[in-house]
Amino acid sequence: MDDLGFGDNRVHEMTTGEDLAAALAREIRAAVAETAPAETGLPEEPESGELADIRRPLKRAEQYVTPTVPDASRLAAAKSVAVRLLRFLWRGQASFNALLLEAATGVVAALERNRVAIDRHARSFEGLTEESRRRDSAQDTRIAYLEVLLSRSRPPASGAGRAEPPIPESVYAMFEDRFRGSPEEVAEKQKYYLPFLRDLPGPVLDAGCGRGEFLRLLKEQGIVSRGIDSSGLAAQTCRAAGLDVEEGDAIDALAAASLASLGGVVAFQVVEHWPASATFRFLAEARRALAPGGVAIVETINTNSLAAMKAFYLDPTHVRPVPPEALRFLFDAAGFRDLRVEYLSPLPASERLEERSENDARLNTILFGPQDYAVIGRVPAA
Repeated sequence: MDDLGFGDNRVHEMTTGEDLAAALAREIRAAVAETAPAETGLPEEPESGELADIRRPLKRAEQYVTPTVPDASRLAAAKSVAVRLLRFLWRGQASFNALLLEAATGVVAALERNRVAIDRHARSFEGLTEESRRRDSAQDTRIAYLEVLLSRSRPPASGAGRAEPPIPESVYAMFEDRFRGSPEEVAEKQKYYLPFLRDLPGPVLDAGCGRGEFLRLLKEQGIVSRGIDSSGLAAQTCRAAGLDVEEGDAIDALAAASLASLGGVVAFQVVEHWPASATFRFLAEARRALAPGGVAIVETINTNSLAAMKAFYLDPTHVRPVPPEALRFLFDAAGFRDLRVEYLSPLPASERLEERSENDARLNTILFGPQDYAVIGRVPAA
């Protein structure tokens, strides 16, 4: 009996009349207890997902359907033989365990099917939401058409007032929502300018503030600012968000500002909507309204990049592109100093040529260069 691995004590127990099957059963239970995982333990790499809390105990339960003896345990060979010999003792229990495990697995599968169905319905709901957006867009277009009819019925304004916008405000608002990018994307790009606008000698005016992305950034930084936009819809939207924005003309607003009353003037994607004479007047009025040490920042489309020019001609309200050299000259002529030109919004590598030579780099600059640039100038300190 020593060869079977049960030891002298177990031989003595069996020689005193104890049933051999009972002794073997005890030995098997002891082997299983030694190798069974703790009830509160988890697998080294637990499954993840919505049903992980159910799958984990099921996976553990599979280990108990039929007892096994690990190869590394003491006297593994003899114990494995005993397990096979006495398998009939727990045949009923094993069947019950297997059926219970199968039922639980079926519940998990049903839950998984239910989750898939919910995801499918969610996608259908998203489709309905997109359809609702399209209907809203169509409704906005009808409203814009009525705006055009209403503008025709108005008497012409006296004097040399501003020219009528080429398209109604509501249509242009839809255009910006579709092609300009989300407010989050625009704000992420505009964060670049924040360091230039700290510790200024006055508040910042955002000319042509649009949806107010930059005004929100300034507000978060504790920088006093206000905005002006020619679109009544944009101004109303900004005010509803708690921003200080007026409807009006940016050049007129600067002309009405007191001498040296501002610390900064910014205009993002605005000057391409003006003729050169308006751009120079804007810069001259900004120079007058800015206090010594004040900053002006003007961003527009990079005319040196052919890919960027696609964006210029995409916008139906653009008047003329403004080359960096021309805008820098106008800054200088208006009296700004410490001028710098910054090129921004580079295209991702996947949209540019693979550069294997200097010629490739030159082609990238011409064809796929940065999409925007900005001229930054300062009013000389007193």
